[in-house]
Amino acid sequence: MSRKIRIAVPSKGRLRDPCIRALENIGLNLRGESRSYIAEVSDPRFEVIYTRTFDVPLCVHYGAVDLGMAGYDLILERQVEVYELLDLGFGKCRLVVAVPEESEIRSIESISVMPRVATEYPNLSRKHFGSLGKQAEILAIRGTAELAPRLGLAEMIVDITETGETLRRNGLRVIDTILESSCRLICNKIAYRVFENEINELVVKLKNKRS
Repeated sequence: MSRKIRIAVPSKGRLRDPCIRALENIGLNLRGESRSYIAEVSDPRFEVIYTRTFDVPLCVHYGAVDLGMAGYDLILERQVEVYELLDLGFGKCRLVVAVPEESEIRSIESISVMPRVATEYPNLSRKHFGSLGKQAEILAIRGTAELAPRLGLAEMIVDITETGETLRRNGLRVIDTILESSCRLICNKIAYRVFENEINELVVKLKNKRS
């Protein structure tokens, strides 16, 4: 093997610590400074690359890294061509459509005019509304989508929720679920051919620990 196998892990957010724990549970203990972008691993065949959660699927798609741990929602949103090797079983959440509590909208099907929809998931949002025969003006934003209706920026949002508590605190209610998501292990297609044995060994170990 000419180089180490690179595994992309979210540098921040709710998936970062569970991803690190999953690797450590199979003996891939991280070494070095926690603020570094590249971490050495106890197994010299691997190294961990910390990157933005939203960019993990893209890094795997283009081969900047060989493996990545990312939410299924982001894998679909980024429209990447990768191998999905394993559902890691954590980071479970839903991608939902939500409106203010006082809104008269009860479902997407009941919409009579084209709404503005604030979201970090423009591709999935367009596809979902289109599948229901509805047009929507999609506003691609980064973070704090829950504020958009309160500020008059949008009539509804598409966002990730685990328990729905954040939506309720911001006076929002769910009217539709686009998909169920969890963290997945994904692989670059060329990297899989190059490192097939090592990657399959990693997958087996993760699967055994998950079960």
